[in-house]
Amino acid sequence: MITPQEQAVLNHIDDAQLIDWVQELTRIPSVWRPEQGVGEEAAARWVDARCREMGLETHFEFAAPGRPNVIATYGPAHGPTLMFEGHTDVVTEGDPTLWTDPPFSATIRDGRIYGRGANDMKAGVVCALIATKAIVESGVKLNGRILLGIVCDEEGDMIGIKHFVDQGWADGVDAAVICEPEENHLCIAQKGVMWVRVRINGIMSHGAMPLTGVNSAYPMARFLTAAAELEAAEIGTWGAVEFLGQPSITPTILRSPVAGEAQKNVMPGATEVVLDLRLTPGQDPDDLAARLEERLRTVCAEDARLAYEFEVMEVRHPTATDRTEPIVQVMADAYTHLTGAAPVYGGVPGSTDGTILHARKGIPIVTCGPGDIHIPHHIDEWVSIDEIKTAARLYVLAALRYLGNEGL
Repeated sequence: MITPQEQAVLNHIDDAQLIDWVQELTRIPSVWRPEQGVGEEAAARWVDARCREMGLETHFEFAAPGRPNVIATYGPAHGPTLMFEGHTDVVTEGDPTLWTDPPFSATIRDGRIYGRGANDMKAGVVCALIATKAIVESGVKLNGRILLGIVCDEEGDMIGIKHFVDQGWADGVDAAVICEPEENHLCIAQKGVMWVRVRINGIMSHGAMPLTGVNSAYPMARFLTAAAELEAAEIGTWGAVEFLGQPSITPTILRSPVAGEAQKNVMPGATEVVLDLRLTPGQDPDDLAARLEERLRTVCAEDARLAYEFEVMEVRHPTATDRTEPIVQVMADAYTHLTGAAPVYGGVPGSTDGTILHARKGIPIVTCGPGDIHIPHHIDEWVSIDEIKTAARLYVLAALRYLGNEGL
């Protein structure tokens, strides 16, 4: 049940302000556009201003030029620390003419806020801010500390959370709520990921005289077939894992020629592919990489004039948080007390900033935030206003119960 003291804190949530803030932040375009040198800074400045208005101890740090993190804390440092984590970057809006409303309009219609980033994940960021604001305004004395980590570049190489960890901000964090859009489900598992770049070098020639060169496309096709066979073997070995489903090997970038202008009468000298491997617990990334490279070596051995490049670009391991972890139990009870329903447990098919927190610091993470799971990166992206209201209250109860408090 929700205690009278907890309800007193919840009463400080201003739903009108909650919705306004989601709209305000969504209306700030924060797509990283390197050719223009613009990205998250304006959105981060907005977050920084809200934190300072609350009286939080706030830090503004650049992980890279034009790409800042905002870190804010509230409560005593001598107790446990609960982190709420989010990111300010959003993916491209694509062709704006395909949208029903302008992509960054944050239009309200049918109980939803529409706009690029409203779901992934401006709403989750604002819910963490509003929850902290309610706790601050209530005057409740926490027995521990809230840490807000609102970082850049989650949609890219995750330089924001990596910088956050490198600067020592994750030291002493006892648990983290990753405020990504999961329909307020409690996601306690995440797939890992490994990205591999493969290049096959042949010899460029005239398309009418292919025998004067060496075609790199056909051996790449044979390699991709071998990669698909490896995927099937891995699925056969590991099957479908609870909350995560089956592992996968997906070609995501395919280029030939690798650089320069493509011409219909020119046989390119090289073909390149990037493979996106999604990992489930038990898979060994080193073993997978070795098996992929062996298949590539076999393909290229068919012609001594072929050469290859094989690069493991990055590895992020799967994560799992046990249901017995205090943060999971606190979130589960809070969800039931707020909604009257049992929590829905789930997993994240991709990786989040929480992957880095868990891998580098062993921090127990729960990924839980407002927003339809299947809507991120879509045209006409939207987030449910009802889910926003629930998430803000869920975060309040999670902080009060996980950290402990001395009442009002």
